[in-house]
Amino acid sequence: MIIFLCGQDTYRSRQEIKKIIDKHNQGAADWVNFFRLDVKENGDDLVEEFRHAVQTVSMFDSKKLVFIENIFFLSDESQRKILEILKLQKIENNKDLLVVFWSEECEEKSDLFKFLKKSSNFIKFDPLKGSALRNWIKEYVSLKRGSIESRAIDRLIEGVGNDLWRLSNEIDKLITYQKNIDIKAIEQLIKPEIDLNIFKIIDALGFKNKKLAIRLISDYFEKGEDEMRLLGMFIYQFRNLIKVKADPAKKHNLHPFVLNKTKEEAKNFSFTDLKKIYYRLLTIDFQIKVGKGDVLNALNLFIATL
Repeated sequence: MIIFLCGQDTYRSRQEIKKIIDKHNQGAADWVNFFRLDVKENGDDLVEEFRHAVQTVSMFDSKKLVFIENIFFLSDESQRKILEILKLQKIENNKDLLVVFWSEECEEKSDLFKFLKKSSNFIKFDPLKGSALRNWIKEYVSLKRGSIESRAIDRLIEGVGNDLWRLSNEIDKLITYQKNIDIKAIEQLIKPEIDLNIFKIIDALGFKNKKLAIRLISDYFEKGEDEMRLLGMFIYQFRNLIKVKADPAKKHNLHPFVLNKTKEEAKNFSFTDLKKIYYRLLTIDFQIKVGKGDVLNALNLFIATL
């Protein structure tokens, strides 16, 4: 039997591995033969170690559990050998042998990937976005026996993005502070991690270079970044710009780098323009959340009409 887990969301794929191990620890005491092989540690020597793991016959009537990590770091030739072993041993039909492949990368053009996708229990873990991300946050908070306001979820995503490793750590910190997470707790405990690209985009807007701003946004999305994360950063930074424009002498609880950069950007906007832009961004945010449009088109239209 084969399970194949891949994708950039390593938090959820690692949680799936934990479920697999827990399941067999609890439900099948005869799973005593356990092998873990990592291409980053073993290199191409892993091929023979894998062959040995799947072919060795135990003295006891026991089943085997074999984990292979980072399989696509193998050379093409070694991947071909792994594929031959899988086919020769007919592992997908072997109930006494479970082989779990884990990879952050999904090399979809490789023959090994195509075979694993077809012949295994295949799960791809893409980064969560939109409502799926919001639901994950709600479920995680509930699992920790807490609650969270809808606005607090928005601000959490705005500050952290869709990195579930960091989100889980930040939520744990918030739950320790108070069980019922509100927007005040988020603002007190979570320091937003600003993508430097947001400064480049806002700089382009400040210098009226709409083509550059639209291209930078397109580049951001092509990297697979979260749409609501970008919109959230826009809202966060224009809120900072309004604060700094209104009171340049105050630190506004901002990191020195962010504060200095914001002061520079504020020079390119009037206070009236900043308030108008901020209001439009909040309107876009509301429309997206009620299902009226998508972020990319909304931002492109927003920039085109500035």
